[in-house]
Amino acid sequence: MSKISNYSEIGKLNTVIIHEPGPEMENMTPETAEEVLYDDILTLELALKEHRQLSGVLNQVADNVLEFSSLLTDVLQDNKVKLDLLQDVCALHGHNELVDDLMALPAAQLSRQFFEGTLLKKDTLERYLSPSRHAIPPLPNAFFTRDAVMCVYDKAVIGSMAHRVRLTEALLLKAMFNNHEKLSGQGFHFDGTLRQSEDVTIEGGDLLVFRDDLLIIGFSERTSAAAIDRIAQKMSHRMEKLDIIVVDLPKIRATIHLDMIFTLLDRDTVMNFSPLITGPGKCKAFHMACSMGKIKKITEYSGLPKALRHFGLDMNFVNCGGDNAFSQEREQWTSGANFFTFAPGQIIGYKHNRATMEALNQSGFDIVDAQDIIEQKVTLTPGQKAAVAMDGSELSRGGGGCRCMTMPVHREAVNW
Repeated sequence: MSKISNYSEIGKLNTVIIHEPGPEMENMTPETAEEVLYDDILTLELALKEHRQLSGVLNQVADNVLEFSSLLTDVLQDNKVKLDLLQDVCALHGHNELVDDLMALPAAQLSRQFFEGTLLKKDTLERYLSPSRHAIPPLPNAFFTRDAVMCVYDKAVIGSMAHRVRLTEALLLKAMFNNHEKLSGQGFHFDGTLRQSEDVTIEGGDLLVFRDDLLIIGFSERTSAAAIDRIAQKMSHRMEKLDIIVVDLPKIRATIHLDMIFTLLDRDTVMNFSPLITGPGKCKAFHMACSMGKIKKITEYSGLPKALRHFGLDMNFVNCGGDNAFSQEREQWTSGANFFTFAPGQIIGYKHNRATMEALNQSGFDIVDAQDIIEQKVTLTPGQKAAVAMDGSELSRGGGGCRCMTMPVHREAVNW
């Protein structure tokens, strides 16, 4: 079995990486929240309770649920990996003097410190006057494991992050995928930590693997046209045919990634935020026909539905927030379109988005409480359409949903 195998968004989940939020989530104030891309500060106790519902469900439906911090601890046991990673992270933040002290920490302690941050010693006037508390900042976004690495087909794509505060995550994940026995050996389609230009940015929330010859990518606030070109060339260099549909998103906070307005639920069903996907103001879409490392042709479409129909994909578009415009706006903001599919037609999302859950129910999905899956009161059967509803009022305030918090490494193949 390949260590990395992800040929569709909907294949039955075998292996997934998640990260349980830790003290790093409380290592911010209202003033510093914006620096780490938060709109507000979160309460760790509440976030943990909710996240444990996600991990509890995943442990029932997947073979291997891997924890980011545990994988990192494993690779830090190797002193060469440890030194190389510390040198990269400390250089990134301009604090090379910390390498020796951090190198002396045991692997588990250093792993925790990467997430929680390293305080800035106020031992010079410049540092004393600095508004920053940290020499190496904490990683409160790390529980969104999707963004800084993407498993596509048989290799990983290391994210080229749009904001400096998230570059450390990409470096940590690169070290893991390069060195951990459960992940390594496949190489990278693209390594965003080596970018030569600030114009080349791509994050996992914008990259959706539809099938083995079709990707859907968001041209967003976080993913640039230059990066999409690079991905198209790199991904297709050994392929006779690779099709990429690009969705031109508004470059605003509400639509930071494509998966905030569009996710795949089943072979014939998708979740969408209607105003930007199917409505009169829908985003334009572009089809990039790629072959052997070259972009052969680009065709513009009025929207994603028309582009999908070009491939014979006439999908059922379930509306985030239902058919009411007011509910659509509210529930999209609270990650109502951001579902994670763990088997064809079997998904998990936030229960507080009630109109979205009702729309799913009307489209043939059984609504199942996450706790019932965890306690094995309900067992899902193959072919059953089901939406697992978990608590997420606190987590959603961090700006993401269940797809954001899961990084699938291995899925079973899907028969189209």
